[in-house]
Amino acid sequence: MRAVARDLRLPPLSTVEELCDAVSAHLDRPIRIAPRRMRVGEPSGFVERLPAEDVVHVEQETSGLHRAHIVCHELAHLLCGHLSAPPDRDAERVELPTIDPDMVRLVLGRSHYDDAAEEEAEVLGAELMRVLVLAPGAGTTSQLAPALEHRKGQHV
Repeated sequence: MRAVARDLRLPPLSTVEELCDAVSAHLDRPIRIAPRRMRVGEPSGFVERLPAEDVVHVEQETSGLHRAHIVCHELAHLLCGHLSAPPDRDAERVELPTIDPDMVRLVLGRSHYDDAAEEEAEVLGAELMRVLVLAPGAGTTSQLAPALEHRKGQHV
């Protein structure tokens, strides 16, 4: 997984948005982060694959560090190719008057990953998070770097 993060050739980053931009450039596909209040029963984050972009939905009512972890995990799903192709535009025109359109998009837009895919996304997401947390800069995640240094000045 470190090779995937290294292959991104990420510059020193200090924000999740910069990481998202780097992954978007690597995948040659727009990615947008959409903080929102999740409904009861929804995960704390998920990716919605749209025809023109991928949207990383992330719980807004949590700490910045937790939001960063969620986004890294969802970006890892994209980097690992766990999502199917974006839906075709005709699928968006299906009318189901008795079902909430947001719920239809949620169900159709999210893949149900098996345990191996979740584990792979957790490992790569943690590696991406490590890049953010240990990167120099003025962002909130970089402020944790001193707490993660060993007494001899090496990161743990």
